[in-house]
Amino acid sequence: MAGGTSNKSASQLMAEANKKAKSAGGFFQRMMGAGSTANDDARALYVQAGNAGKAESDYPTSVEAYKRALDLSSEDFEKAQMYEAIASSYKMFDVPQAIPPLTRAAEMHMSQGKWTMASQTLEKIAELYEQLNDLDNMMKCLKEAHRFLKQEGQKAGANRVQKKMAEILALQHEYIRAQQEYEEMGDRTKDDNLLKYGAKDFWLRATMCALCIDVENANTALNRYTSDNPLFEERTLEVKLLRQLISAVEEQNKELFLKHIDDTPLSTLRSDRVFRSLSDDIAKKINGDVDLK
Repeated sequence: MAGGTSNKSASQLMAEANKKAKSAGGFFQRMMGAGSTANDDARALYVQAGNAGKAESDYPTSVEAYKRALDLSSEDFEKAQMYEAIASSYKMFDVPQAIPPLTRAAEMHMSQGKWTMASQTLEKIAELYEQLNDLDNMMKCLKEAHRFLKQEGQKAGANRVQKKMAEILALQHEYIRAQQEYEEMGDRTKDDNLLKYGAKDFWLRATMCALCIDVENANTALNRYTSDNPLFEERTLEVKLLRQLISAVEEQNKELFLKHIDDTPLSTLRSDRVFRSLSDDIAKKINGDVDLK
């Protein structure tokens, strides 16, 4: 099967696959016991047709080829692969249609106890919901993915997903919920030798979320984080910046607040979408433009 098909078009491969699939169902083939082999050959050709369709940017043909390969798949892992392939083509021209096959793939991974694979598929579904601005369903997928990664002991993966959850909440002005997510990540990673240095960033963001509510909340949160965690003490750049920002808000000095951000040695923060969004929200509150409560 490998030779002679790589340069064929999707339409040529589809024609060959259709012919092979038709012959597989013939009476003579069944009597000779060759139907199964012909089905396998047809399935392989449909997969190649699907791949060729993607290469040619003919995504509807690619979807159709993968669907026919799915119909000829007998093993659950093959079916899950095909559902994911169908979704990968759908998302190139019809994003909503990509969600059901990906959801089915996730369900199949779960039924087989493949929790890490299920979480990865759920993350893909969450990305599609994000494109559709359906944040409720996005969060549901991320929560489920996070739960699976935690139970599998995938610490880095669980943090990645929870960070995404916190970011979405922060961008949607759900400051209390975002602060809780960042706090939890900081508390969980502070004693992990591989992840503990990222905890300072989580506490910084948690404090920024609290500052979006009011100064009292920010001071309370920051004092709690510094007293409970030796990594997060007054000399760290993160704490110094937060003290400066809180002070500027207390003084109702928007220019000083923005200057502290521009001058911070933590230069990556200035281009960070979530930090900039939180900073802008706080600056608007200083200016009296909006009530963030």
